[in-house]
Amino acid sequence: MTSVLDDFTRKLKSSTLDPLETYKDMAYHYTSIANIDSILPKEGRARLWASRHDCLNDASEGRIPEIRFKQASERLAESGKIDERFYALIHDVRPNRTDLIVPTIDGKTRPARSEFKTYVTSFSEDPDALAMWNYYSKGNRYEGVSIGFSLREILDSLDSALNADRTMKVRAAKVVYDEEEQLRMIERAILDPSNNYEPRYGTSVRYCIATLLTDLQPLFKLDCFSHEKEVRLYVKVFDKFKAAAPVNYRSSVGYMIPYVNLDFEKEAVFQITLAPSLDSEGQKKLQREVVREMLEVRGYQPTVKHSEIPVRY
Repeated sequence: MTSVLDDFTRKLKSSTLDPLETYKDMAYHYTSIANIDSILPKEGRARLWASRHDCLNDASEGRIPEIRFKQASERLAESGKIDERFYALIHDVRPNRTDLIVPTIDGKTRPARSEFKTYVTSFSEDPDALAMWNYYSKGNRYEGVSIGFSLREILDSLDSALNADRTMKVRAAKVVYDEEEQLRMIERAILDPSNNYEPRYGTSVRYCIATLLTDLQPLFKLDCFSHEKEVRLYVKVFDKFKAAAPVNYRSSVGYMIPYVNLDFEKEAVFQITLAPSLDSEGQKKLQREVVREMLEVRGYQPTVKHSEIPVRY
C-alpha cells in the first residue's frame, strides 16, 4: 500500500522534484600551487576537501532559496496563479533539516531519515579565468594553478569507494546566479503541486517544497559571484552515518572550517593550467616540463599548459 506522499509525488513532473541536471563534464579547481602536494599526492588517491557550506566566506550562503521562495510565492499569489488557500498552506515553508536516505549495510537495504550537514567543493567551468586567478595573486605575480577534473570520473569513483553503502548523497551541479532564473525555477515547483493539490495532500505539498529548498541551498548564489561560473560537488553527510566521512577542521582568517576528505582515482585529473606569467617562453616551457615530470612520477598523466591571458601585473 502506497503512502499519501508517494501518491502525490507520482502526480508531479520529475523536474519539479529535481530541477537541476547533474554535472558530469570537465570542471576546473583553482588553488594555490602549494596545494598540489595535498590534492595530487604520490601515495594513495587524489584528494579534495569539501567544506561545510554554512561556514564558507559568502555570508549569504544557503539563504537564497528561502528568500526567492518568499518572493516567488507572493508573486504567484498576487497574480492569481495560486489561490489564497494554497498560499496560506505554503507561505511559511522552510528548508528541511532532515532527508531520507536508503543505504545498503551488511547486504540489507533500509530507508532511514536523519539530519545532515552539506559539504561543498568548488570548481569553475572556465579553465583560464582572470577573475579566478586574481584570488591567487601575490604582489605582482600569480601563484595559482587550475586543475582540470572529469566530474563524471570523480562521481563514479566516490560512489564505488567512499559511498559504496549509499550512506551519503553525492552530487555535482552548476550554480544558478540569475535572480529571475531562480524565481522561475521555484515558481514551477510551486505551480505543479498547486495544480495537483487536494486537501489530503497538504503535508505532502509542504514536504516536497521544503525538500526542494533544502536541495537548492548549495546551488543558489547572488549574481555578484557569477564571474566564477561555479560548479559544485556537494555531499550530504547524515548524522546517523557520519562515520562514513569523518569531519576534520582547518582554520581560515580566524574561523574554524569543518571539512571532509573526498578521495578519488588519479585518472580523474586530466589537465593542469599554470597561472599567467611574464616569464620568457623558455622559462614557461621549462616549468611545464618540471610540473609534468613531477606529476608523472606521482602517477598522473594530465596535459600541462600555461594560462593564455596576457597580463603584465
